[in-house]
Amino acid sequence: MKSILARGGIEFIAVFLGIALSLWVDEFQKSKEAKKLNNQILKRLHDNLEADSTDAIWNYKAHLISSRGSKKVVEWCDNGQKDNDSLDIFISSIAITTFFVNNEEEYIALKSSGRMELINNEDLVKKIHDYYTLVDFVKTIDERIADASYNRFIPFMMNYADFHGYRASRIVYDIYGVFELVTIPTITKLKMFASNKKDVSERTSKRYLQLAEQVTIIRRMIREELKS
Repeated sequence: MKSILARGGIEFIAVFLGIALSLWVDEFQKSKEAKKLNNQILKRLHDNLEADSTDAIWNYKAHLISSRGSKKVVEWCDNGQKDNDSLDIFISSIAITTFFVNNEEEYIALKSSGRMELINNEDLVKKIHDYYTLVDFVKTIDERIADASYNRFIPFMMNYADFHGYRASRIVYDIYGVFELVTIPTITKLKMFASNKKDVSERTSKRYLQLAEQVTIIRRMIREELKS
């Protein structure tokens, strides 16, 4: 009887260990597959962020030029409206708007799947979240600037110009159009537009530079995470 019980106990333990081992192997495989999928998403996120950096730097320069041009218009208004051959360029810089075009598909996939916890570096997780929060904020600013430009400033300028578009000989910055002035705009209102855009574009250029700097840090941290 004791022999039977002992043999039964051993068989029970063997079955139990077998089930436990099977469950462990299954869990290990799932964890391995999840980690593999996570790394694939991180690699794609790393590549997408490179494009983000390029766009952020381009927009940073656009707002820098807009801020500087707007400042020149304010100075021109304050200094007795002296002749200035570049006045149309400076006024045109007030109309500059940008739109940040980025791909958030991989970030959304990471966040919605709950696999962020598979990333070993908690600081990387925080920086990724902070980056996309800043992206949303910058996009909101872009929308407000575009609204002010398209719905207020450009209609105002149409009273004083007979053309607004691209001229290779008169470049504001890359694709942005030039106003060809027929007469000088109302000084007080022009100064109001210029002074506002100077400050807004100065702040926005800093935000875009901040985005580009964050991208550099996050991409480096992703490369380190993929090696771990």
